[in-house]
Amino acid sequence: MYVDPAHGEELAAIAGEIGADVLTGVLRYPSETGSWQLGTVDLGEYLGRYRNQRLVLIIAALGEAEPVTYTCGVCGFVMNEVGECPRCKLTLLERAREWEETGEEQSVFDQVKDLLAGLDAKNAL
Repeated sequence: MYVDPAHGEELAAIAGEIGADVLTGVLRYPSETGSWQLGTVDLGEYLGRYRNQRLVLIIAALGEAEPVTYTCGVCGFVMNEVGECPRCKLTLLERAREWEETGEEQSVFDQVKDLLAGLDAKNAL
């Protein structure tokens, strides 16, 4: 259930006026540290300072967040979630099959060079 954004902002303003901490932003999981993140705040770390205290936690969902995409640092493929790049994995598997079929033995450096050349060619398309 969502709260009207104007009401959510009013609630946040009132909470701030009475001395409460107010955090706003998109809630994400996992953050870079593997915890929950709200905007730029790591919630695991943030909430740790309130350990063993009585709290009132008010959460007002104001709407869906825009989807986040992640870009592979090797080939530039845009993904919907963090993880192994399917394009790089497929390219690596194709190269491995080619090397097995030809019986060609290459040094690791030559294999990497060929792999990167293949990725560059795919990115040019």
